[in-house]
Amino acid sequence: MRSKKKPWSPLLCDKLIEEILSRLPVKPFIQFKCVCKGWNSLMSDPYFIKLHLSKSAAKDDLEHLQLMKNVCLGSIPEIHMESCDVSSLLHSLQIETFLFNFANMPGYHLVGSCNGLHCGVSEIPEGYRVCFWNKATRVISRESSTLSFSPGIGHRTMFGFGYDLSSGKYKVVTIPLTMLSLDVSEKTEMKFYGAGDSSWRNLKGFPVLWTLPKVGGVYLSGTLNWVVIKGKETIHSEIVIISVDLEKETCRSLFLPDDFCFFDTNIGVFRDSLCVWQDSNTHLGLWQMRKFGDDKSWIQLINFSYLYLNIRPYEEKSMILPLCMSNNGDFFMLKFTRNADDEYQTIRYNQRDGKSQVSVVPSSSFRTLLWRNLKIFTKSLDIPY
Repeated sequence: MRSKKKPWSPLLCDKLIEEILSRLPVKPFIQFKCVCKGWNSLMSDPYFIKLHLSKSAAKDDLEHLQLMKNVCLGSIPEIHMESCDVSSLLHSLQIETFLFNFANMPGYHLVGSCNGLHCGVSEIPEGYRVCFWNKATRVISRESSTLSFSPGIGHRTMFGFGYDLSSGKYKVVTIPLTMLSLDVSEKTEMKFYGAGDSSWRNLKGFPVLWTLPKVGGVYLSGTLNWVVIKGKETIHSEIVIISVDLEKETCRSLFLPDDFCFFDTNIGVFRDSLCVWQDSNTHLGLWQMRKFGDDKSWIQLINFSYLYLNIRPYEEKSMILPLCMSNNGDFFMLKFTRNADDEYQTIRYNQRDGKSQVSVVPSSSFRTLLWRNLKIFTKSLDIPY
């Protein structure tokens, strides 16, 4: 039950004002919070934060979406990232560059985004530490306790970041793959950390992985999902999706579409549906799981040849990255061609009639593009603790 407040205006009731303000983008709302104490208090009101996020996520435009990526600055102990509005890619790419300066928190880099919050990870001699922050509001959580590993001679680690719907807590999940000896013997673990927790927790019964996933876990409906090769040896392995329930802190395996190979496989969420795609440098194929959790509900949404986009397979190295999907099913993609000019293009693909609209983006606008590092997110007012 929300506490009763005095009306902010004799002409407008509280409910109507909240409804109007919930439709504003984050940046102007933050500017308007100085109008009165009532508007300012909405910044920390859990009900209003969720209302504002639901309105933003439901929009069928690109104005509320942003891309973010890490930028390597050598040994500079600051988070340095580039971000841009997705809508600006259709016209002229305008990059907003910003620095997060963490006192005594060197080496943090972006590993995940969820509901407008971001998760950063820092590697230290003892292991890893994480923190959460909101780029729009500039609010940062405290550092986590140290994530340590099982004894071994080498480690590889993958992270995922999501939201536990039952507890209202943001959680980070890590999959460390530890080499136990010089032979192929390896140990796979999974550990959880939630905002405000004092320590990391182990997930029991996590399957052995032959290799780690290529990208961090993608969030959907209280779960984190990875494409992995499961098994101790290649002859006994299988390609599956590992889906982790953030409430129960359990995992299960989901099968991929038939005849799906692991090579250059990607996973993402478009319009609240889990999708996987493959870019073979000759074709792009994308499948959608119509009912989440039902691995028999896969359907193919996209299957087009590079020749359709006037790309010469094998003569030029091109990569296509699906970014988002509109309510009417149009896909918005980013294409990078490695050549003398490092050409970038945007593609709006209509899957109903197979037509596409291609626009060229100046290569100087988006320096070195780290494809597996790109995060797309909706700005929000959520609090990272």
